[in-house]
Amino acid sequence: MAQRTALRLDDQAETDLAYLAAKYGTQTAAVKSALAVLANRERLRDRMQALVDEVEANSGPLTEDELADARRHFR
Repeated sequence: MAQRTALRLDDQAETDLAYLAAKYGTQTAAVKSALAVLANRERLRDRMQALVDEVEANSGPLTEDELADARRHFR
């Protein structure tokens, strides 16, 4: 069930929300889209860390070059 949530935003966040609302049609749509993007980014980061942990557990520490390649791949 949907529920209402009150947010306290500073001036920059208000400006950002107004910008996104103009793009997405409503403040609600803008916030939902922004939350989805942030959640997906964090899930990807978690999966990448789990992969690195698994590889390191099986093969030893990754080199800086290998980590740089992984970062480029997961952007």
